[in-house]
Parts: sequence; C-alpha cells; structure tokens
Amino acid sequence: MGMALAAEGLVEEVIGYDADARMLQAALRRGAVREAAGSARELASRCDLVIVAVPVRAIPAVLADIAGSLRPGATVSDVGSVKAGIVEAAKRVLPRHCHFVGGHPLAGSEQRGVEFADPALFRDAYYVLTPSEDCDSEAYSRLHALVTSLGARVIAMEPGLHDRAVSVISHLPHVTAMGLMNLALLRAEKYPLLALAAGGFRDVTRIAASDPSLWLDILMENRAAVEECLHEFIGSLQQVQALLREGEEDALLSWMEKASSGRRNLAPALRESLEELFVLALPVEDRPGVISDITLTVGEMGINIDDLELMHTLESGQAILRLTITGEQAARRAGDALRGKGYRVTLSKALGEER
Repeated sequence: MGMALAAEGLVEEVIGYDADARMLQAALRRGAVREAAGSARELASRCDLVIVAVPVRAIPAVLADIAGSLRPGATVSDVGSVKAGIVEAAKRVLPRHCHFVGGHPLAGSEQRGVEFADPALFRDAYYVLTPSEDCDSEAYSRLHALVTSLGARVIAMEPGLHDRAVSVISHLPHVTAMGLMNLALLRAEKYPLLALAAGGFRDVTRIAASDPSLWLDILMENRAAVEECLHEFIGSLQQVQALLREGEEDALLSWMEKASSGRRNLAPALRESLEELFVLALPVEDRPGVISDITLTVGEMGINIDDLELMHTLESGQAILRLTITGEQAARRAGDALRGKGYRVTLSKALGEER
C-alpha cells in the first residue's frame, strides 16, 4: 500500500514502522515507505491515516498502543482478514476524536516479506470496508476514495457477515489446500506422488505454502465461522463419497457439472465492465452512521461502489450523496434497495440522461 500510494502521488508522505528492524530497512530500500518511525506511537502522532498491517490477533494490541498518540481527526484502518473482533476492539480502545474504518483487501499471494510487495496489488481487486454504525461520513468517504484511486473495487459489509463470507471464499480453501498437502505427504511415504504432482495438484495446493503463523491467527480468530463452513464442506464430501460407493454416475456427473458451470460463470463476474457508469444521488442527513447504512445496504448485495462523494450543499442540514456504480442493472438494484429503506434516490447515467 505504501508503494501504491507513493506511486500514484496520493499522499504527501508515507511513514512506516515495523517491530522487525531488518524488515523496516528493507521497506525503506524498496520504497514501500519513505521514512522510518522509531515506534508505532511516533508514527501515529505524525499521520492523518494509519494503516495497521499485522497478524489479526495482534491488531487490538497495536490499536491500544497507538490510541493515546493519534492526532485529532485521524483515520485508522487495518488490512486484517477477520473483522468482527477488530471492529469491537477499536470501539473499546480508540479515542472519540479519531475514526476507525475496518478494511480487508482481497488480494495477495502465499509469498511473504516486503521483497514481494507490489504497488499494483490492489488493481481490480475487491477491497472490503466494514464501517460501524457510527462511522464518520467524511472519514469513510476519504478512505473509500483513496482505496478506489489504487484501482480497487470497494464493497462495504457488516463485520460479522464479512467473517462468514471469507470463511467460505478464503479460509476454507486454505484449510483444504493444507489438508490435501498433508495427505500427499503421508501417501508419499509409499508412493512417489510428489515427484509426479500434476498441474491440478499444484494449483490446488499453492496456497498451502502460506505463512503458517499468520494463518493460525486467522483461523483461530474466525474459528466459529470456519468450523461451521467445514461442517458443511465435510457433509458435501461425504455425499460424493456415497455417490462413488454406490456407483451413481448420473448424480456424480450432475454434481461436477454444477461446479464447472459455477466456476465458468465466476470469471466474467470478476471482470465486470467498467464502461457503463451510473450515478445514484440521494439527500441524506449529515450525521455519523448514514454512510455506513447506505454503503452496507449496497455492499451486502455484492455491488461495488466505484466512487462516493458527499456534497454539503443543502441549507436544511442535509447533504447530497452521490454513488457511482458500474452497470444499469446493478445501479437499479441498489436504487430499489435504498428506496425500500426510505431514501429518495435519483438514478442517472454518469454522462447525463436521468432515469
């Protein structure tokens, strides 16, 4: 993120701190940060935006450590892949004069260390923000704009819903990959499987090379959702086992065709066209919580908000919120959902023509 912010010229200065002095020096050499702070507290006292990028179970302690050093009006975010506990910790320990917006970029690889940092990491990647019910509108708008400027597609989600979702799309795949890898290692004592490993095996088990200590934190922090997901997945595998045992070819073929069709349909969904932009404009009360209500409503439908702008133009104490969304169908769905919650919404193409 530091490299991306610097490359895009989006901030005046990128300051970094790491408990590992060698890693901090490597970050300076790579240009991931322009200046090193002597401590997390020193960094917090100098920054308008603080991004906490440490293992998820360490985040609450970092938030508590920097709480007393944060500037008035500063925004704090994180990049942890489990959100509910972190959002609650932020409410407990951070002062009222600063703002916390949880974040989770769905990007990265099994590689670790600053030597693998990539300023293009966020381009076309989904980036989940988890605003609380009293999230400051201006702070959320600024962070949303900053992340969008890095090329990311921002979706807002309630923290608990986020954790249940990532247990399926991220945490379970890692557990599965590690389980398959350990099975292969066990069988390799009898058969030379690893030497014969085909492309499918390599693809499925690639993420098993991820940092074990990092994933221990993630799995333990989200263990209830992962356990529930594992229970359902094991049940699905047992159904396949029964189909194989009974020789139910038609049912097994149907099961595989369903998965194959779903995977093919996933590809275009992840490459949504950025050509047709539509704008939803709605008057809102200028108060904490309104941004989170609207963005969570849209985000929990799986709809990305390409741009968000809050304009203070009304004498009534209200403001105009403008949401830019790709695709007319998605924009209409979002508009209908917001109207259902009592908002007055106007839909138009970004280049004119009200609808």
